[in-house]
Amino acid sequence: MTSVDDLDLSIAIVSYNTRALVLDCLKSVFEASGKVTVEVILVDNNSRDGTTEAVREQYPTMQLIVNQQNRGFSKAVNQALEMSGGRYLLMLNSDTRLQPRALEHMVTCLDQEPDIGAVGCTQWTEDGRMYQSCFPFPSVRDHLTYAAFFRRCAPRLQGALASKLAIDCSQSQDVDWINGACLMVRRDLMKACGGLDEGYFMYFEDIDLCRVIRQKGYRIRHVADAGVTHLIGRSGVGHREQLNLIWELSRIRYVEKHFPLFTRWIMKAWIATGTIARLINTVVGSKAIAHGPSFGTALSILARILTRKRSIESEFAWIGQGRG
Repeated sequence: MTSVDDLDLSIAIVSYNTRALVLDCLKSVFEASGKVTVEVILVDNNSRDGTTEAVREQYPTMQLIVNQQNRGFSKAVNQALEMSGGRYLLMLNSDTRLQPRALEHMVTCLDQEPDIGAVGCTQWTEDGRMYQSCFPFPSVRDHLTYAAFFRRCAPRLQGALASKLAIDCSQSQDVDWINGACLMVRRDLMKACGGLDEGYFMYFEDIDLCRVIRQKGYRIRHVADAGVTHLIGRSGVGHREQLNLIWELSRIRYVEKHFPLFTRWIMKAWIATGTIARLINTVVGSKAIAHGPSFGTALSILARILTRKRSIESEFAWIGQGRG
């Protein structure tokens, strides 16, 4: 039996009504563990689809935290962090499948290079395409480059600029931040960072954490020879508008927390203008915007921009998704 002192890795998985995905994810974890000693901590955010019962039946010795409400991704990961015992902590989405030796490659990277604080790996879609999983920190330039109106008005120019900003994920390299769907962090360092910022219900908490790690003098490393299959969006089926609202509210929090005052207000004005434009397109039935926000969603975004103290939980009581 592995003692706590010998434990290499604690894996935190957050679930919400994704029973089949969770079971497949857990199967891949135990098959891919190899020489890495692991513990898996599943934090369930009040699933109603039998997730916890199925996990208890198939993995009776696994650690399971059952929340009586959906606490969001950041709070759930922090719960796992508090009870974890590994030298490293891996945040892993329930809609992922670890590929062979992925854990070994990432653990080895952290073992061999003490100045690396967090490491991620290559992410692949279900049909075998490489998924962009590492990025530069957000900036006004990025938001302008990827703006919907820019894509419509000057698609070639937009494509050329976007390609210059894209990071080649086929190459191992230091990056600003890595998608939190599969992100391994030194556990002691993550605790020193205060865990994930619980002001983010979900989304942008991975960017925020990587920024704090960088500020503490550590590197963020993308390891190309480790891989995970990411079933993009599978865990968010049926919650698209809620998730879009959560993403926008998290984006506003990140902007307020990390952007200088002048660019902060540029970004908030940009978000407000885009929200109003998409709402108008939705109302008039424009085909240019396939899924614009409802009036309630748009109002929540605009209210959050104007009223800084509003939280995601205060906007609505029907948030259902743990992380998509």
